[in-house]
Amino acid sequence: MTRIKICGITTVEDALVSCMAGADALGFNFSKASPRCIEPEKARDIIEKLPPFISCAGIFVEQEPAEINEICSFCRLDMAQLHSELYTAEKALAVTSARVVRAFRTGPDFSLEKVKVFAGETGLTFFLFDAYRPGLAGGTGHVIEKSLAKKIFRETEHVGYGILAGGLTPENVTEAIRTVRPYAVDTASGVEDSPGRKNHQKIRDFIRSVQTADGLP
Repeated sequence: MTRIKICGITTVEDALVSCMAGADALGFNFSKASPRCIEPEKARDIIEKLPPFISCAGIFVEQEPAEINEICSFCRLDMAQLHSELYTAEKALAVTSARVVRAFRTGPDFSLEKVKVFAGETGLTFFLFDAYRPGLAGGTGHVIEKSLAKKIFRETEHVGYGILAGGLTPENVTEAIRTVRPYAVDTASGVEDSPGRKNHQKIRDFIRSVQTADGLP
């Protein structure tokens, strides 16, 4: 079964609708540069209202490990999603208050060898692959080119658990899953009316499309 993460949560209503529709995980963006940025106090307030068995991830771009650890502990996050070249193997290993998901953007400097080396140096097994757009760390609405996505997930299958992100919508996620067979899919802009404001019907449609890809009736 393909796991589902709804990212860029900023309100308790969006969080609860996502959970009840069938999301496995929610993402809270702590990057000051993001239009979906949320303060730790607000994120914690939302997380405290969630039903059981939902995982929560923090998205980090410019924070150092000490600050990441502090936010993860304060908000009771399960995962820290690291979205910058700032996060070397050494810095990723310094994040100890949550499990680390290392994000890679498929830009000009991307290489599968870089992913494999990072996995070897850290022992980490959770990797998110996102589309590239200059100046943005994620949530671009752009998709990874199909043949590249297939190559990435085929060649990193033995490295760990691959999460597909980048421009996924209710309309394209079924085909994306059937093409690359990721462990999980991650969407933010694909289920929004505007950055940080989710469209509840799009959330339901997205999750239903994932279920369709998995062959559920």
